[in-house]
Amino acid sequence: MEIRERQNLRVKKYSTRRKLFVGLFFLLIIFVLFKGTVWLKNIIFVEKESAKEISTQTEIPTQAETKKNTDRVVEYTVSTGDIPAEVFQSNGKLDANDVVSLLDASKDVYNFTNIKIGQKLRFYFGEEEKTKRIEYDRNNEALIIVERKDDEFSAREEKISYEISQSIARGKIENFFYVDAMEAGLQEATVLEVGDIFSFDIDFTTEIQKDDEFVIVYEKRLRDGDVAPDGKVLGAKFINSGTSYFAYYFDNGGKGGYYDAEGRLLERQFLKAPLSYRHISSGFTGARMHPITRKVSAHYQIDYAAPTGTPVVASANGTVASAGWENGWGNIIRLIHDNGYTSHYGHLSAYAKGLRSGMHVSRGQIIGYVGSTGWSTGPHLDYGVKLNGSPVNPLKLDLPKGEPIVGEQIKLFEETKNNFAELLK
Repeated sequence: MEIRERQNLRVKKYSTRRKLFVGLFFLLIIFVLFKGTVWLKNIIFVEKESAKEISTQTEIPTQAETKKNTDRVVEYTVSTGDIPAEVFQSNGKLDANDVVSLLDASKDVYNFTNIKIGQKLRFYFGEEEKTKRIEYDRNNEALIIVERKDDEFSAREEKISYEISQSIARGKIENFFYVDAMEAGLQEATVLEVGDIFSFDIDFTTEIQKDDEFVIVYEKRLRDGDVAPDGKVLGAKFINSGTSYFAYYFDNGGKGGYYDAEGRLLERQFLKAPLSYRHISSGFTGARMHPITRKVSAHYQIDYAAPTGTPVVASANGTVASAGWENGWGNIIRLIHDNGYTSHYGHLSAYAKGLRSGMHVSRGQIIGYVGSTGWSTGPHLDYGVKLNGSPVNPLKLDLPKGEPIVGEQIKLFEETKNNFAELLK
């Protein structure tokens, strides 16, 4: 009997301890769940707030942060409709007086009222609320740096520092050069540059054939570890209809440019064509049925069919003789060039902003836009060239290449060319 009572007592004590332990265990779980819910809410809230901040401005680590971890930088991309003063105030936390001081201090280096759409601004912050340093990418090669000390600002221009390596793009024309070159690894700007380099020998609009080949040696660049715009094209080969064309970048005593395999400057007086066109709707001929007058007459120029608004460039360096309305020509521009040449650009929809008689224009500079003004049945450019007053066929201009490399520079050029011999095979 005594033994049984002792056993019952032990069972009761064990049961009591077990209930106490279970109760404490459940209390602990409730406490953890409660704290966890609060902790989770805080994380979600912080993440939401971070997402909200990132949607308006991007914070990126800088080299200074890597070393000291003290600076914060806000990066902003200039957008359509931005007012420069508001950009500096909202992103740099500057007041109106600061902006005036900044603009005044930097006016001899760069006019910040002309910041360009798509370019980046970086605002660096230290312990103060106001930015202490601003960087603006003026272009792919230079940046403007503005630094603030108290209420004083100073500005300077520096060359952008890139990590540069040499890269090669090879390809064969399957679609058209723009697409095939991009697939080979070139950036858009580099593709267009290659087109410009060879534009005096090849018309990339009409003369490119399927199975043509290209090899491009160029500078591949990184900026703080990120992909940056390509650098210079160093050497290139383009095989068009079985003929190989070469281009080598050479400094030539500080007068850098592209030269052919014989060491002659690739640039010629006239471009192959003054625009990117769809097709030639009327060629150079002494007898053509005019589409409006229905009379047979000479057509000593080339009609390039292209959409309204297509940019038209000056085919050679020159001076604007006139820019205005001329009867059947509609809006027309006439240029005077060296060596007795003149050119005209008719049926334009508009002129380039600021174009006027007497001003100098450079080869490749936009001077107007394709239209259908005057006696015209559809949008196209009427382009003509004369030599000493007599019409010449623009498609058959066989102008000599530029000046050859001379003197001691010839040996240096041959060394440069030989460096690319294997790469351009």
